[in-house]
Amino acid sequence: MASTSISPDDQLKQALARVAELETALAAAQQELQHFVYAASHDLQEPLRAITTYSQLIERLYADDPQTHELTGFITTGVARMNSLLHALLTYSRVNLSPNLTSVKLDGAVQSALFKLAPVIKESGAVVHFSGLPEIAAHEVQMGQLFEQLLSNALLYRREPPVVQILSEETELDGGPAQLICVKDNGVGIEPHFCSQVLLPFKRLHGKEIPGNGLGLAICEKIMRAHKGKLWLESDGVSGTSAFLAFPF
Repeated sequence: MASTSISPDDQLKQALARVAELETALAAAQQELQHFVYAASHDLQEPLRAITTYSQLIERLYADDPQTHELTGFITTGVARMNSLLHALLTYSRVNLSPNLTSVKLDGAVQSALFKLAPVIKESGAVVHFSGLPEIAAHEVQMGQLFEQLLSNALLYRREPPVVQILSEETELDGGPAQLICVKDNGVGIEPHFCSQVLLPFKRLHGKEIPGNGLGLAICEKIMRAHKGKLWLESDGVSGTSAFLAFPF
Protein backbone atom coordinates (compact mmCIF):
# COMPACT_ATOMS: atom_id res chain seq x y z
CA MET A 1 0.00 0.00 0.00
CA ALA A 2 1.38 3.36 -0.98
CA SER A 3 1.97 5.75 1.92
CA THR A 4 0.66 9.27 1.79
CA SER A 5 2.61 12.26 3.00
CA ILE A 6 1.64 15.83 3.60
CA SER A 7 3.63 18.41 1.73
CA PRO A 8 5.31 21.27 3.62
CA ASP A 9 2.86 23.70 2.01
CA ASP A 10 -0.10 21.70 3.26
CA GLN A 11 1.43 21.48 6.74
CA LEU A 12 1.85 25.24 6.78
CA LYS A 13 -1.76 25.75 5.67
CA GLN A 14 -3.00 23.42 8.42
CA ALA A 15 -0.89 25.19 11.03
CA LEU A 16 -2.15 28.63 9.94
CA ALA A 17 -5.73 27.36 9.99
CA ARG A 18 -5.22 26.05 13.52
CA VAL A 19 -3.74 29.36 14.64
CA ALA A 20 -6.76 31.18 13.15
CA GLU A 21 -9.11 28.85 15.04
CA LEU A 22 -7.28 29.48 18.31
CA GLU A 23 -7.34 33.25 17.77
CA THR A 24 -11.08 33.12 17.12
CA ALA A 25 -11.63 31.04 20.26
CA LEU A 26 -9.47 33.41 22.30
CA ALA A 27 -11.40 36.45 21.06
CA ALA A 28 -14.70 34.74 21.92
CA ALA A 29 -13.46 33.84 25.42
CA GLN A 30 -12.26 37.39 26.00
CA GLN A 31 -15.62 38.82 24.91
CA GLU A 32 -17.48 36.35 27.12
CA LEU A 33 -15.32 37.29 30.11
CA GLN A 34 -15.90 40.99 29.44
CA HIS A 35 -19.66 40.47 29.32
CA PHE A 36 -19.54 38.48 32.56
CA VAL A 37 -17.52 41.12 34.42
CA TYR A 38 -19.78 43.89 33.10
CA ALA A 39 -22.93 42.04 34.20
CA ALA A 40 -21.47 41.16 37.60
CA SER A 41 -20.28 44.74 38.14
CA HIS A 42 -23.68 46.16 37.18
CA ASP A 43 -25.63 43.70 39.35
CA LEU A 44 -23.41 44.22 42.39
CA GLN A 45 -23.77 47.99 42.25
CA GLU A 46 -27.52 47.78 42.96
CA PRO A 47 -27.23 46.16 46.43
CA LEU A 48 -24.33 48.50 47.22
CA ARG A 49 -26.58 51.48 46.50
CA ALA A 50 -29.21 49.96 48.79
CA ILE A 51 -26.64 49.54 51.57
CA THR A 52 -25.61 53.17 51.22
CA THR A 53 -29.22 54.38 51.22
CA TYR A 54 -30.20 52.45 54.34
CA SER A 55 -27.03 53.39 56.21
CA GLN A 56 -27.79 57.06 55.50
CA LEU A 57 -31.36 56.52 56.72
CA ILE A 58 -30.08 54.95 59.95
CA GLU A 59 -27.71 57.85 60.48
CA ARG A 60 -30.56 60.36 60.11
CA LEU A 61 -32.76 58.39 62.53
CA TYR A 62 -29.99 58.29 65.14
CA ALA A 63 -28.29 61.57 64.34
CA ASP A 64 -27.52 62.28 68.00
CA ASP A 65 -25.74 58.96 68.57
CA PRO A 66 -21.95 59.23 68.00
CA GLN A 67 -21.53 55.46 67.75
CA THR A 68 -24.14 55.23 65.01
CA HIS A 69 -22.36 57.97 63.08
CA GLU A 70 -19.07 56.09 63.40
CA LEU A 71 -20.51 52.73 62.32
CA THR A 72 -22.40 54.11 59.32
CA GLY A 73 -19.19 55.87 58.32
CA PHE A 74 -17.46 52.47 58.18
CA ILE A 75 -20.28 51.18 55.98
CA THR A 76 -20.07 54.14 53.59
CA THR A 77 -16.29 53.80 53.32
CA GLY A 78 -16.56 50.08 52.59
CA VAL A 79 -19.16 50.66 49.90
CA ALA A 80 -16.99 53.33 48.28
CA ARG A 81 -14.03 50.93 48.19
CA MET A 82 -16.15 48.19 46.66
CA ASN A 83 -17.48 50.56 43.99
CA SER A 84 -13.91 51.59 43.17
CA LEU A 85 -12.88 47.94 42.85
CA LEU A 86 -15.84 47.11 40.59
CA HIS A 87 -15.00 50.07 38.35
CA ALA A 88 -11.36 48.96 38.14
CA LEU A 89 -12.35 45.38 37.34
CA LEU A 90 -14.59 46.65 34.57
CA THR A 91 -11.78 48.81 33.16
CA TYR A 92 -9.34 45.87 33.30
CA SER A 93 -11.75 43.53 31.51
CA ARG A 94 -12.40 46.10 28.77
CA VAL A 95 -8.77 46.49 27.75
CA ASN A 96 -8.85 45.03 24.26
CA LEU A 97 -5.74 42.97 23.54
CA SER A 98 -6.22 43.58 19.81
CA PRO A 99 -7.03 47.31 19.68
CA ASN A 100 -7.51 49.37 16.55
CA LEU A 101 -4.41 51.52 16.29
CA THR A 102 -4.32 55.08 15.01
CA SER A 103 -1.71 57.82 15.06
CA VAL A 104 -1.76 59.20 18.62
CA LYS A 105 0.14 62.26 19.86
CA LEU A 106 1.29 61.34 23.36
CA ASP A 107 1.39 65.01 24.38
CA GLY A 108 -2.38 65.02 23.86
CA ALA A 109 -2.83 61.78 25.83
CA VAL A 110 -0.95 63.31 28.76
CA GLN A 111 -3.02 66.51 28.54
CA SER A 112 -6.20 64.43 28.67
CA ALA A 113 -4.95 62.61 31.78
CA LEU A 114 -3.99 65.92 33.44
CA PHE A 115 -7.46 67.31 32.78
CA LYS A 116 -9.08 64.35 34.56
CA LEU A 117 -6.63 64.60 37.46
CA ALA A 118 -6.89 68.40 37.76
CA PRO A 119 -8.53 68.44 41.24
CA VAL A 120 -5.81 66.17 42.72
CA ILE A 121 -3.04 68.14 41.00
CA LYS A 122 -4.41 71.40 42.37
CA GLU A 123 -4.86 70.02 45.88
CA SER A 124 -1.35 68.53 46.00
CA GLY A 125 0.44 71.39 44.23
CA ALA A 126 1.96 68.87 41.83
CA VAL A 127 4.07 69.90 38.86
CA VAL A 128 4.19 67.72 35.74
CA HIS A 129 6.91 68.43 33.17
CA PHE A 130 6.59 67.11 29.62
CA SER A 131 7.01 68.33 26.07
CA GLY A 132 7.82 67.04 22.64
CA LEU A 133 6.54 63.53 23.26
CA PRO A 134 6.37 61.44 20.08
CA GLU A 135 3.43 60.45 17.92
CA ILE A 136 2.97 56.67 17.87
CA ALA A 137 0.61 54.02 16.52
CA ALA A 138 -1.66 53.31 19.48
CA HIS A 139 -5.21 53.18 20.82
CA GLU A 140 -6.09 56.72 21.85
CA VAL A 141 -8.43 55.87 24.74
CA GLN A 142 -6.00 53.33 26.16
CA MET A 143 -3.16 55.86 26.02
CA GLY A 144 -5.26 58.27 28.07
CA GLN A 145 -5.98 55.52 30.61
CA LEU A 146 -2.31 54.58 30.72
CA PHE A 147 -1.02 58.05 31.57
CA GLU A 148 -3.93 58.79 33.90
CA GLN A 149 -3.10 55.74 35.99
CA LEU A 150 0.65 56.33 36.04
CA LEU A 151 0.20 59.98 37.02
CA SER A 152 -2.43 59.03 39.58
CA ASN A 153 0.04 56.62 41.19
CA ALA A 154 2.74 59.30 41.24
CA LEU A 155 0.36 61.66 43.06
CA LEU A 156 -0.91 58.99 45.43
CA TYR A 157 2.50 57.81 46.64
CA ARG A 158 4.02 61.25 46.70
CA ARG A 159 6.40 63.39 48.64
CA GLU A 160 5.80 67.10 49.00
CA PRO A 161 5.84 68.85 46.65
CA PRO A 162 5.19 66.17 44.00
CA VAL A 163 7.13 66.56 40.76
CA VAL A 164 6.69 64.29 37.73
CA GLN A 165 8.78 64.27 34.57
CA ILE A 166 7.77 62.51 31.34
CA LEU A 167 10.65 61.94 28.94
CA SER A 168 11.10 60.07 25.67
CA GLU A 169 13.87 58.58 23.56
CA GLU A 170 14.36 55.91 20.93
CA THR A 171 15.68 52.53 22.06
CA GLU A 172 15.52 48.81 21.20
CA LEU A 173 13.01 46.20 22.34
CA ASP A 174 13.66 42.52 21.63
CA GLY A 175 16.19 43.45 18.96
CA GLY A 176 13.95 45.94 17.16
CA PRO A 177 13.46 49.72 17.34
CA ALA A 178 11.13 51.07 19.99
CA GLN A 179 9.98 54.36 21.46
CA LEU A 180 10.77 54.56 25.17
CA ILE A 181 8.70 56.77 27.49
CA CYS A 182 9.75 57.34 31.09
CA VAL A 183 7.35 58.66 33.75
CA LYS A 184 9.57 59.61 36.69
CA ASP A 185 8.32 60.87 40.06
CA ASN A 186 9.94 62.00 43.31
CA GLY A 187 7.63 59.95 45.52
CA VAL A 188 8.20 57.40 48.26
CA GLY A 189 9.61 54.82 45.85
CA ILE A 190 9.29 51.02 45.71
CA GLU A 191 11.70 48.47 47.12
CA PRO A 192 13.53 47.03 44.07
CA HIS A 193 12.40 43.44 44.72
CA PHE A 194 8.75 44.57 44.57
CA CYS A 195 9.00 46.43 41.24
CA SER A 196 7.77 43.47 39.18
CA GLN A 197 5.24 42.21 41.74
CA VAL A 198 3.21 45.43 41.81
CA LEU A 199 2.32 44.90 38.13
CA LEU A 200 0.22 41.87 39.13
CA PRO A 201 -3.53 42.26 39.79
CA PHE A 202 -4.46 43.09 43.40
CA LYS A 203 -0.83 43.40 44.51
CA ARG A 204 -0.59 46.30 46.97
CA LEU A 205 2.35 47.30 49.15
CA HIS A 206 0.49 49.68 51.46
CA GLY A 207 -2.39 49.31 53.86
CA LYS A 208 -5.80 50.92 53.88
CA GLU A 209 -4.30 54.27 54.91
CA ILE A 210 -3.49 54.83 51.21
CA PRO A 211 -6.50 54.35 48.90
CA GLY A 212 -6.27 51.97 45.96
CA ASN A 213 -7.59 48.71 44.59
CA GLY A 214 -4.45 46.96 43.38
CA LEU A 215 -5.47 47.01 39.71
CA GLY A 216 -4.06 50.29 38.41
CA LEU A 217 -0.64 49.06 37.33
CA ALA A 218 -2.14 45.75 36.16
CA ILE A 219 -4.34 47.76 33.79
CA CYS A 220 -1.23 49.63 32.54
CA GLU A 221 0.62 46.35 32.01
CA LYS A 222 -2.32 44.90 30.06
CA ILE A 223 -2.48 48.01 27.86
CA MET A 224 1.22 47.65 27.07
CA ARG A 225 0.74 43.97 26.20
CA ALA A 226 -2.08 45.02 23.86
CA HIS A 227 0.43 47.27 22.08
CA LYS A 228 3.08 44.50 21.90
CA GLY A 229 5.16 46.65 24.21
CA LYS A 230 6.62 46.36 27.67
CA LEU A 231 6.18 48.11 31.01
CA TRP A 232 8.64 47.94 33.87
CA LEU A 233 9.42 49.93 37.00
CA GLU A 234 12.73 51.01 38.49
CA SER A 235 13.24 52.40 41.98
CA ASP A 236 15.78 52.34 44.80
CA GLY A 237 12.97 52.39 47.35
CA VAL A 238 13.87 55.90 48.50
CA SER A 239 14.05 58.54 45.76
CA GLY A 240 10.97 58.02 43.64
CA THR A 241 9.95 55.60 40.91
CA SER A 242 10.47 55.54 37.15
CA ALA A 243 7.90 53.76 34.98
CA PHE A 244 9.26 52.78 31.56
CA LEU A 245 6.99 52.21 28.54
CA ALA A 246 8.57 50.66 25.44
CA PHE A 247 6.48 50.78 22.25
CA PRO A 248 7.88 48.88 19.23
CA PHE A 249 7.67 50.52 15.80
